[in-house]
Amino acid sequence: MSTTDTFPTTIDESAPVVVRREVRIEAPIDLVWRLHTDVAAWPTWQTDVASAHIDGPLVPGASFRWSTHGIDVTSTVYALDAPRRILWGGPAQGVTGIHEWTFAAEGGATIVRTAESWDGDPVRADAEGQRAALDASLGAWLTLLRTKAEAKATKRAKRAPRRRWAKVLAWMSLGLTALFVLAEPWLLVPVLTFALALSLWD
Repeated sequence: MSTTDTFPTTIDESAPVVVRREVRIEAPIDLVWRLHTDVAAWPTWQTDVASAHIDGPLVPGASFRWSTHGIDVTSTVYALDAPRRILWGGPAQGVTGIHEWTFAAEGGATIVRTAESWDGDPVRADAEGQRAALDASLGAWLTLLRTKAEAKATKRAKRAPRRRWAKVLAWMSLGLTALFVLAEPWLLVPVLTFALALSLWD
């Protein structure tokens, strides 16, 4: 583990427990990133998270509070490079965790990789048990993230044709309006009068 200005820049590779996982999600990276970094919304799809709260934007140095498996955790964002990487961590019940997430676009899909290190007396007392618990937790998180992101991607794809037609109709309407104005310039008078009235309205 290396640090800059007291913040870790990577997970602690020398910790007694280090777990890595990855998953391919059939959804674009922007969608996956927004879903994953919307901390306050975690409880709506992350069934292992009972509550989550953050004051202000998610930026390096920001802290957020969340509760998982009956444990209250305060995590600090150590590094953030949207939409490619986020690193956070902090102590909880004697365990110091550092958690890294990376996101890579692959066509229309996203490869999500996560790595987390745990250290502390409870971890050293039962490294194998703690490793198994962490591995299960990360696996569940990735599964839930994939399920939610792919469902959102499906809805987005279904809305795409309707949005295209809406754009076509909007441009057609604008074009017809321009033709009417060119043919009858006086039609601009009521529009300009209305705009002037709005600008003078108190």
